[in-house]
Amino acid sequence: MATDVQVIIQDDSSQITVQADVINVVTIHDDQQVVVEDTSIQTISVGEQGPTGAQGPIGLTGPAGGAAVEMSFSYGDATPATIATAVAGKLVYGVGVHIKVPFDGVGAALRVGDAGQLDRLMAATENDPTQVGSSTTAPAYAYGVNTAVLLSVTPGAGATQGSGIIVLYIQS
Repeated sequence: MATDVQVIIQDDSSQITVQADVINVVTIHDDQQVVVEDTSIQTISVGEQGPTGAQGPIGLTGPAGGAAVEMSFSYGDATPATIATAVAGKLVYGVGVHIKVPFDGVGAALRVGDAGQLDRLMAATENDPTQVGSSTTAPAYAYGVNTAVLLSVTPGAGATQGSGIIVLYIQS
């Protein structure tokens, strides 16, 4: 059984009143009140939110219609860290590293690859984490089996800062 509740929303020119199953909207035009009544309200029940479902597609689109997967990283992250899983037979056609805060550690390095070869898609010599900016590679590599693509971060000796974003482009 529903309990009657009155809710009033008001601003300078209108007032909305909700009570039981009736909405009244009062609008003032040229000092005249216009009343609109709508009795077609349906009562609904709201329960608790259920558990979070599985993550869907990332929703980003890269060049040539492929999927783009984006991940933030920092100098203190535990790595190698999985960026995404490349599906067997799909081409990994681009890797972008975008440095927002330069790494200050001596010997800082970033590599992108897989467990078999940590720099298969981007070697440490193909980017400079000590400088703000972007580096890209076009590896055009297709894995034979579903494979976790990994980011390896070496913060460098004495590191106190460093962060960026990595973008991986994979054929849809």
